[in-house]
Amino acid sequence: MNIQEFEKDLEITMDKYGSLLFKMSILMVKNKSDAEDIVQDTMIKYYTEKPEFDNENHKKNWLIRVSQNKCKDLLKYKKRHMQVQYETVEYCFSSGKEYEESIIDELIKLSNLNYKYKSVILLYYMEEYTIEEVANILGISTSSVKMRLKRGREKMKVAYEELHLKEVL
Repeated sequence: MNIQEFEKDLEITMDKYGSLLFKMSILMVKNKSDAEDIVQDTMIKYYTEKPEFDNENHKKNWLIRVSQNKCKDLLKYKKRHMQVQYETVEYCFSSGKEYEESIIDELIKLSNLNYKYKSVILLYYMEEYTIEEVANILGISTSSVKMRLKRGREKMKVAYEELHLKEVL
């Protein structure tokens, strides 16, 4: 594949999987800018390594795995290095709130779940992977996927009930 064909493939890949990678990244890192950076870094790795894939599903799984690893790396870094987020500073100096797309807000609400629950819920319910496929993507057993789905649903149920209880009061 020559460079022009690969650049065209990169553009198609970004159009096809960019949104998925962004959603998954924002769930993990809880920050729009960091999620955008992770998607960009994932595409840069795809471009520089130029991996060969057996099929389109293999490519998608590789991109998900790379972005998840980049999220984990960023979270480890942030855990070790304390910082103040730009959004916090910006909010202090701005006169009013600015809201991005409603989907980002919903994803951030969901992000109160632990990473291990968010990742299986996203892959299973939003991306409609089977339990076996989720296990392969995340490198865990199928029983772990089932248990994480169960526990994640329980935690989401409690959060949902608490949210609606506050609305009633």
